[in-house]
Amino acid sequence: MHTRDALKLGETPQRIFLLNAWKEANLFTPEEKAILALTEEVTLIHQHGVSDATYQQAAQFFSPETIAEIIISVVAINAWNRIAVSTNLPID
Repeated sequence: MHTRDALKLGETPQRIFLLNAWKEANLFTPEEKAILALTEEVTLIHQHGVSDATYQQAAQFFSPETIAEIIISVVAINAWNRIAVSTNLPID
């Protein structure tokens, strides 16, 4: 669903396919990499929390308010994903 929507909005297949390799790929801007790092650490918060380095990287590009909005968005998406998985919601 999200891939189809992203493609409709102009995202390239190449960037979508390389999303799992965002750290190594040169197709993402420093701002996008900061968001992806923050997203990854919030999603995997049980491993080691959000590192100071990741937060400071995001702070280079975004205000504290925007960082809070990013974190809230990640938490909401993770919640919806967990609900979908827990209830065996069919994926389109």
